[in-house]
Amino acid sequence: MKYTLTLSERHYEELRSLIIQKDGLERPAIVLCGRSSVENDLWDGGEEERFLSYRVVPIPENEIIGHSKTHVFWDTKTFRKAMKICKEENLAICVVHNHPNNCLEYSEIDNDNEPSLFKGIFNRNGEGRPHASLVITPDGNIFGRVWTYNLKSEKLSLIRVLGEKFQFHYPDKKVIATKDIFHRQELAFGSGLSKDLSKLTIGVIGCGATGSSTAHLLSRLGVGKLLLVDDDIVERTNLSRLYGASAADADAGRAKVEMLKSFITDAGIGTRVRAIKNWVGSQECRTAIKSCDIIFGCTDDHSGRMFLNRFAHFYLTPVFDMGIMIDPDESDLVGFKSIQGRMNVVQCGNVCLLCRMTVDPTLAREEDLKRSDPKGYFKEKDQGYIKGIDIPNPAVITFTSEISNVSVNEFLNRIIGFKKEGAQSTLTRFFDKGMDRKPGGKKREGCPICDSENYWGRGDIKPFMDNVN
Repeated sequence: MKYTLTLSERHYEELRSLIIQKDGLERPAIVLCGRSSVENDLWDGGEEERFLSYRVVPIPENEIIGHSKTHVFWDTKTFRKAMKICKEENLAICVVHNHPNNCLEYSEIDNDNEPSLFKGIFNRNGEGRPHASLVITPDGNIFGRVWTYNLKSEKLSLIRVLGEKFQFHYPDKKVIATKDIFHRQELAFGSGLSKDLSKLTIGVIGCGATGSSTAHLLSRLGVGKLLLVDDDIVERTNLSRLYGASAADADAGRAKVEMLKSFITDAGIGTRVRAIKNWVGSQECRTAIKSCDIIFGCTDDHSGRMFLNRFAHFYLTPVFDMGIMIDPDESDLVGFKSIQGRMNVVQCGNVCLLCRMTVDPTLAREEDLKRSDPKGYFKEKDQGYIKGIDIPNPAVITFTSEISNVSVNEFLNRIIGFKKEGAQSTLTRFFDKGMDRKPGGKKREGCPICDSENYWGRGDIKPFMDNVN
């Protein structure tokens, strides 16, 4: 069993403002966390328990009994209320405090006091799943551990802080081992980036033109583990834009994910690849994508995008959604009206894909119907109830590759911050006009995904992602 934690950047900043103050004294706070359970990791086997920040609970100053630069004692009134909420809503408690002296180990006082604190949780809420403890230092380090019902503690193996900036904290972060493969990359961005990337599990959903390019780039950068998801096969019409594909793959009807897995593995860089030939919302894919730290959405179906739109918020997993639109000129057999590529970062706080009108719920329903009930789909189509038309979209490898580069560069920017303008949550590139725009978008009032925080970091609930259908 491994334990990890994801903090949204807004919760991290809120915690820092509460517990790190000018007087240099220790202070406590609480984070209520959703849970995400991975039953069988596809790469290493075993289980993962992931804590997802859901709500920050401040400890009022009048409940702090005494504190110094090395300890804090506090009344448990607010803590008891938090335990009650966790019991009622099936959440976890994460107890947070600061180390003003930037110490990166739990103190003897911490080790003496935490067992009784967590024993109180298990006594009240039952001997169930674990709860967590977290330490934040003024200089930006974070470390933590979990406590199980038998009052044994284990280190958090990975702590993610995700927002406009991405931070990754893990026990051996300071131990740097360089590889010749990444020497030129490290001359630009240092060996710390390579170490961070090697710790990450990234999902690429859709392994066509943009997806194969994206997976290729991520592997060359040194991402440790890749998940490839696509339910399609290689065809001759793919060969002009599908990275790694050959005529032999097309003739054999080889699955795109298996072809791409071989292509990446054969490069010998060390990325460990797992492939699933299925639709992203299938039961088979759920556990796998819950293992991901970041997702790149390269699928061209509306139902897949709607699934990822919801997933990004429930599981605090940023999704870099991308696409290409070549609008053909209907007055001529060849030619176009416009060529556009777009990138949207789907995460808590941003305008979601539904509100951006990037996905069409009607088309998503039709795709779901075709997948689950083909006879019913064609019956409705014959009756004129289906508005979608199965016509291939135009695609050119130079455009699909460029928007893939844009998205992967934005991912890197959020780790190392090389863009002077900061993070870009959305970008539309007009290839035919030689210009970029950053459409603002507006949250639709009452949108349950992006205009409400009820789902942000909620994790595992029944039904899955509160989606009845």
